[in-house]
Formats: sequence, structure tokens, C-alpha cells
Amino acid sequence: MSQRLGERYELQEQIGGGGMAVVYRAVDTLLNRQVAVKMLRPQYAGDEEFVRRFRREAQSAASLSHPNIVNLYDVGITPNMEHYIVMEYVDGPTLKEVIRERAPLSVKETLDIARQICDALEHAHDHNIIHRDIKPHNILLTKSGHVKVTDFGIARASTGNTITHHQSHSVLGSVHYFSPEQARGAPTDVKSDIYSLGVVIYEMLTGRLPFSGDSPVSVALKHLRDKFVEPREINKSIPQSVENIVLRCLVKSPDARYPDMKALKADLRDALLHPNVPKFVPPDEVSDQTIAVPIIGGGSLQSAISGSNAEKEPEPKKRKWWTVLAWSGVFVGVLCIGVVAAYYIVMRLIQVPDIAIPDVRNKNVAQAVKLLEAAGVPESHIKQQHEANQKPKDVVYDQDPEGPTHIKEGRDVTLYVSDGQQQMQMPDLINVPFDQAKQELINLGIPKNNIIEQDVQSSQYDAGNVVATVPAANENITLNTKITVQVSQGSMVTVPSVIGMDEADAKQALLNAGLQVGATSYVPGNGVDGTVLDTTPSKPGAKVPAGTVISLYVVRNSGGSGGDTGNGLNNTSGMGNGGPSANPPANAKAKYVTVNVKDKDKVPIHVQIFTTDATGTRVPVVDETIKSTKAWKVTLYVTPDKAGEVMVYQDGQMTNDQPVPYQ
Repeated sequence: MSQRLGERYELQEQIGGGGMAVVYRAVDTLLNRQVAVKMLRPQYAGDEEFVRRFRREAQSAASLSHPNIVNLYDVGITPNMEHYIVMEYVDGPTLKEVIRERAPLSVKETLDIARQICDALEHAHDHNIIHRDIKPHNILLTKSGHVKVTDFGIARASTGNTITHHQSHSVLGSVHYFSPEQARGAPTDVKSDIYSLGVVIYEMLTGRLPFSGDSPVSVALKHLRDKFVEPREINKSIPQSVENIVLRCLVKSPDARYPDMKALKADLRDALLHPNVPKFVPPDEVSDQTIAVPIIGGGSLQSAISGSNAEKEPEPKKRKWWTVLAWSGVFVGVLCIGVVAAYYIVMRLIQVPDIAIPDVRNKNVAQAVKLLEAAGVPESHIKQQHEANQKPKDVVYDQDPEGPTHIKEGRDVTLYVSDGQQQMQMPDLINVPFDQAKQELINLGIPKNNIIEQDVQSSQYDAGNVVATVPAANENITLNTKITVQVSQGSMVTVPSVIGMDEADAKQALLNAGLQVGATSYVPGNGVDGTVLDTTPSKPGAKVPAGTVISLYVVRNSGGSGGDTGNGLNNTSGMGNGGPSANPPANAKAKYVTVNVKDKDKVPIHVQIFTTDATGTRVPVVDETIKSTKAWKVTLYVTPDKAGEVMVYQDGQMTNDQPVPYQ
């Protein structure tokens, strides 16, 4: 398109729009920067109410300056009476698009987004401006995840807690997100924005809306009187502290919600620090005796069927029966006329819109268009937005409004059509530390489960760095691609045979082999004092990365009886015995501990079990490689003053450290 506004703003393309206005990406030719231009739809240019609302958005946004609120730059009107607002251009999706793409969002991401929205609304409320239309469609996200709140088109200035206007013609706001007081047509304040934000948080956490229905009226009535499915019933990973925030935001009585955004923000900050808290129990709010009917259409209606609490009238004077009968007839007649009139007025005000549209999600776009046309939606009112998505190409993955529902004749229906999975290039991760490489892939949207780490020997790259990837750098991948990342273990060396060697000679042999010498443990055993009994975590002959730390077990029998240690190093039975070798103290008693190691994947596991007890030594009791689940029975001697300890290592990593008390 080629249109210039105010001799300055060159319109580029349409990037969004709603019932009242259309949004374009444009270039500010004076400052050479991208901007967003919102233009009032031509059919509303002569409608004073819409023009007033459009100007009010400019006034509301102009009075606010906050990092989480879209900046307003300029306002104007063309010679053709086209009203427009020039705003900051945000190069990123709406929160609604993010929810459609990958909801439910993680708890951490949800809280981060919610806190930023709170910051924006707290700033607006501090300037006595209530947004009144908080919904994911009006929340933009930059590529770095920074939140920008926009669309103050139905915002109103407030004094204290009361909106200074009377809603006499329509309920504004989006029916799925507005508060019960908005549904009733009552005055709105900060509590209304809190309720709407609660709906947004609910949708981020669950991927669903708390209330839905076949028509706007049915949804509005549910906001007024129905209970919703609690978030943790849908998503078990939500902490109770986070669910409590949603429950308190969505209390139907404004008085029972958070008092302000500051209080809500404090709970959002604290939610993950104290996740296990008692459940918030909302107060009983809905009375079966009174149900408010929302404002819908061109007038205001509020009816209630109330219990009888009226004071008793004084007993009237006795009248003649025919007089009473006559007046009764008049009263009944007037009442009937009133009921009939009220019925037709109500039906006129809350009548179901004209066109019933189907749910066309998960259908081919051509088939979806035919179904909508058959329902009475003209092709000119069926809009399509094509984006990369997990759904197959040309399949409708969402629609707005969501079907099945009723819409007014002439309203647009937007179909969100998949262009197939997003194609991107595999980044070059060679010689990058594995943790950094993994995070880079996650930032691209690759699920953690699709990233496979594979250890390889390499003398070219340092241990822990990426040697190669499959697919290779610059090859095309999608979010579903399985990616193997080969990680260097460094140069591999062989652990020398040091069993039986003198301690000093053994240490030198390890250093000469390119290994590091770890701790030395002195244990009783067969052999000459001062000679090496065993090594850990790797055995002589094993291939390990250069620089691996090897610890020694050295024989020392001078403090004990010597002889057969019974240390279990050569034990291969399913329930072998192992334990201390030195003589236990006279007041010691034997304790028996069974150690189980499960191997679910049938992959070889190097198992090492060590004990310490009242004999005062650290003893290796098991050292073997298993390929299936196995159990060992370990013996320790403990006294009232000296407890025991069993330490289990799997492939060199401690997996269990179990104390063994005397009692």
C-alpha cells in the first residue's frame, strides 16, 4: 500500500485490527523509524461515540510513560476525516498468539509476564486510568520477552475507586475477559483490571478460558454466577501459591480481590519462593435469590428476583368485596401488560446475534472457508493469517471468534492458518561449551527432550565442548528435529596398573599417565602396608579423559589384625556381603544395610559402595559394573558414640549417602 499521513507517516502493511480500528506498520519519514499507526475504521468516522473513544485512547496513552506501556508519538486527522494515532512499533507477537502457539506456558514465564503487566497497570492506576480491556490480544511481547500493554481505547479516568461515567449504551471490553461488574454495567475500578488479569493468567497456565459459551450473553452470565474449573485440576504442575493468585483475582465480589496491583505483584514475586501454602478459599458470593442480567445492546437492564424482606404494611381498612375485586383486576391487567412489555424489551436487548458459525479448527482452510460461507459469512469477511505452526500446512489451528458461536452479520472471522513447521538453520555450535550450546537450542524453541548429549573422545577440543552436531551447522531444522550434540571428553588416557605398588610410586605413575592424584584412604587388607589395594573411580586399564582425578586405597594393617578383609571388592553375587575389616570396639553392634541399584535402561553402570563405621576406616565394599538391577548386603559396626555411613556411587557420581545410627 502507498499512503502518507500528515506528510510524514508512510503506511506499509496492515498488521492488526479490531472492531473499531485497523493497525498498520508505517515509517516515520521525518525520524526514519518504524511506527504503528492505528486508524479509525471509515464507517465510524461519523459516529461521535466512536470518535470520542478513539480520542480518549490518545489522551489516556499520552498521559502515561512506562517501559511496559506502548508509547504514543502523535495523533492526527486526514482531509478525508480519517482519525489516526501514531504509536511505538513492537516487533513481536501478541500474548494471544503465544498462547495459541504453545500454551500452557511454564509457571516461571507466566509469572514473569504477569509481573510486567502488573507494572504497567500499576502505573496507569497511579495516574487514575483504568484500562478496562485487559486481554492477551492487547499485550505485546518483544523478541526479548519484554511486555508492552496497548489499546487504552475504552480506558477511563477515575477518581478514587469509581469510574466517573454512566454506561448507558453498551458493555465495553471483551466478554471472555471482563469482570462481573462490567457484565452488570456497574461502575468499574482497579478491581476490574485485576479480574481481567486473573483471566489472562488462568489462560497462560492452562491454555483455556475459565468461561466460554455459545453467545456473549451466556459467557457474561457465567462471569456473574458460575464457578470455573480450578487451574490445578487442569495443570498439575501449578504450585498452590500460584493457583491462589488466580483464585483471588477471579473472586466475583470486587471487595474480596486484591486491593491493588502492588499487592498482586507482591504475591507474584513470592509465589515460587513459598509454593506450598494453604489453599485460598474464596467467599461464597452467588445467591440463588439474586441474579443480575448484563447490559447487552442499546440499553440497560438489571433485574433481580429477591427474597421477601419488606416491612409489613399497616393493615388496610376493610373495603367492599366488589371494590377489592375491581382494583385487583386492574392490578393484574397492568402487571400482565408490564410482564409482556418487559419480555419483548429483554428479547430485543439480549437477542442472539444473527449468524451461527461453526468450529472450523483442525480443518483444511479451503474446507473451513466453505463451512463459514455456508453458515452465512461472506468471503469478504473471512480473513486469513498464515503463520508457522506445529499443525500441517494449510490447516486452521485457531479462529477468532472461536466457534461454535453466534456473531452479528457483517463481523469479520479470522482464520489462523498453519504454514507448516517453522524452518530454521542449525546454528554453528562447534567448540562451544555444552551447557551454552544446549541453552542456545532451547532459545530457538527446541524442546529439551529433543537435545541428545553424546560423549566422544577428542584431542582437538577441550573436555565439555561441542565436537560436532547432527544435523550439522546451517542445515534446515524444525522444532521437532532430534538434535545430537557430541561433547568432547578430552584426550583419553589409560589408567596404569598401580595395584601392589608403593604409594609414592603409584602416585608418580598416575601423574606420568596424565592423570591427577586424588585423596588417599588407608584401609586394612591383604598385602604389605603402604602398597596400593585399589583405585577409584576408575580401575587400571580403563580409558578416561586426561586429567581425571584418581584416588588410592592403601593397605595399613598396623592398627588391626590383618588377614582376609572380606571387603567385597571381588563380590559378584546378587546379595554379597561386605563390611569393615578392622576389629570393632567391644561395645559395637553389627548393622546390616541392603543397597539396591536399579538399571532401567539395561546400560552398564559402574557401582561403588563405601562404608565408614566404628572401626574408624573408610572401606570399599563393592566395586563392579552391572547391567541389571542388583542388591548388596553391607555390614557395619556402630556404637552409641559412632554411627555408620553407606555411600553409593554410580559411574563416579554419588547417588546415595545413608547414615546408619546405633538405634
